[in-house]
Amino acid sequence: MLALCFGAQAELGGTETSVQADQQRLNGTRNVSQMPAYAVHEIHTQNNSVIREFVGSDGKVFAVAYRGETLGDGNALLGSYRNQVAQALMASRGGKHRGGPVSLQLPGLMYEATGHMRAYVIHAYVPASIPRGVRVEELR
Repeated sequence: MLALCFGAQAELGGTETSVQADQQRLNGTRNVSQMPAYAVHEIHTQNNSVIREFVGSDGKVFAVAYRGETLGDGNALLGSYRNQVAQALMASRGGKHRGGPVSLQLPGLMYEATGHMRAYVIHAYVPASIPRGVRVEELR
């Protein structure tokens, strides 16, 4: 399940340039909202998924949020953290997540997923990379 990918390359720890490339590759519409300490890039895809990538002033993606029909699509945004999440799920749930809430506090990563078939929500962020003064609640 975690190996599924929808062709996106923007990911947690990636760059703002990769977010722009995804918008084109996914043929989605992208809106950028500038906040005082970061920018939110929101991509709406043709399959009704919404991807929000939070980019700090250093140009790095420090948080991602996903709402869509499959968990694999959202987990593809985890980048180099994907294996860490997969291992934690394997240890806690036998590697399966078929819905319902999951909350993982891993070294250098916070991951939350919830939902059911065709309605999943994922939030993940790197605590050490959150800009000063930004509340975690903003990263949805």
